[in-house]
Amino acid sequence: MLSRRDLVAHLFKSHPGVWLDGREFAKPGGVYAWRTRIAECRTVLGMTIKNRRRKVGRATVSEYRYTPPSELPAESTADLNRFELR
Repeated sequence: MLSRRDLVAHLFKSHPGVWLDGREFAKPGGVYAWRTRIAECRTVLGMTIKNRRRKVGRATVSEYRYTPPSELPAESTADLNRFELR
């Protein structure tokens, strides 16, 4: 059985590069914990997830987008090359 964090990660990975409405994460991530699950995807799984907020009428919509490592610009991963494993 997948954890709620893994369900959120799966939703992101099945829609790479697409802005997803934050409300879409309520079911897989938990109604009161989906923001925490997104944070865990960033920190524990190392996923690159951006956030934006925009106004739609009087409401503010929070959206999230996952960028897979292969689509990151070279300068984003360049700093990783300077670390050596010992």
